[in-house]
Amino acid sequence: MRHPIQPEEGKIMEEEYDVVVVGAGPAGSTSARIAAEGGLKVLLIARNIEIGVPDKCGEFLPTLEEMRRLAPDAADLEQLFDPPGWCILNRTRYVRFNFNGMREITVPFRGVVVDRKLYDNHLAREAAREGVEISLLTSAIDLLPTGGVLARRVGERLEIRSRLVIGADGAYSLIARRAGLPVSRDPLDYSVGYQYEMVDIEVDRDYVEMYFDRRYAPGAYAWIIPKGEDVANVGTGIRPPYMEKGLNIRDYLQNFLSHSPASMRLIRGEATAVKAGCIPVGGPMDRTALGKVLVVGDAAGHTLPTVGGGVPPALICGRIAGASAAEHLNEGGTLYSYEANWRKQIGRVLENSLRLRRMADLLLGSDEAMSLAARRGWIGEEMLMRLILCRMDYKMSIVEKALQIYKKFR
Repeated sequence: MRHPIQPEEGKIMEEEYDVVVVGAGPAGSTSARIAAEGGLKVLLIARNIEIGVPDKCGEFLPTLEEMRRLAPDAADLEQLFDPPGWCILNRTRYVRFNFNGMREITVPFRGVVVDRKLYDNHLAREAAREGVEISLLTSAIDLLPTGGVLARRVGERLEIRSRLVIGADGAYSLIARRAGLPVSRDPLDYSVGYQYEMVDIEVDRDYVEMYFDRRYAPGAYAWIIPKGEDVANVGTGIRPPYMEKGLNIRDYLQNFLSHSPASMRLIRGEATAVKAGCIPVGGPMDRTALGKVLVVGDAAGHTLPTVGGGVPPALICGRIAGASAAEHLNEGGTLYSYEANWRKQIGRVLENSLRLRRMADLLLGSDEAMSLAARRGWIGEEMLMRLILCRMDYKMSIVEKALQIYKKFR
């Protein structure tokens, strides 16, 4: 631990904490709130000037009823999936899939489109009401050997001591790396999303739209998520190894706007916001707790690799993280209970989603594989519902094996 002589070398905060939570997204705010409810003294640090800004999300969440189908082993979902009405911009009823402009399939799936700035701010306020202290414009830059984080706030360096650190600092987490947790370095395990909030376009408020085509979403998909009568988030996701040389993600979004089946509905639109972010799609880390550190949310790989959805797992795992922190510090329980509990409640869903993403890689990365799937009748409403709900039953296992054989012998 550094013992500062001059102010610029570091400053020890007068107060010490039971828990420091790094990152004030849904995972961080939920972890902080639950830990504080357990009687712990908690500090939540956020690097930006305002929680929820910048917004990097498509802003679509499943309804409570759909979450019960998606994560049947998760406990008390009604306590988590109830956004305030003033955060909700739209309610959707269907997801429409478009494959290479050649086939379109619609499945029933209800969701809500939220304003993430308002929603994240709401979650942080709920944490503050439970006694969580919040420090804005504060960035963690290292872990302290004796417990806590070294941080920077408005030009000054702080040594923030704590008994436990919860890393909720997003993809390729600094906290996870500094703790020695197994952060993936495989570029296939990360997707980059780039989207516009667009106005004056033609949208159907009942439908979330997903477009699969290598011309504008290599390794992922493009989307239209309706936020109002003529407003939507319009974006594309890519994974860098699938990109063509000389193209960047802005080029792919422009390809989607100009050359996709939706282009005529988007052509008059104007962008009122630009949003971008990195999404881990390699499944959960093999280990998410070590020493005096645990990680949660995107930092732990708690996303659905099939669609990149991170908020639902973040809420579930954030609650488990906060409760595990309280049990560990109040009762001497092991942090490995955190690992066991999130795997019990949502681990199977996340692992199935990773298997399905790898199947989709084989399918969507080859026109021949797509033709094979069409001939076999694999792409249909039944299969897509399994994809959305992350179900790996015997039928999906047969498709998985067939695709693996195809990859081996093509």
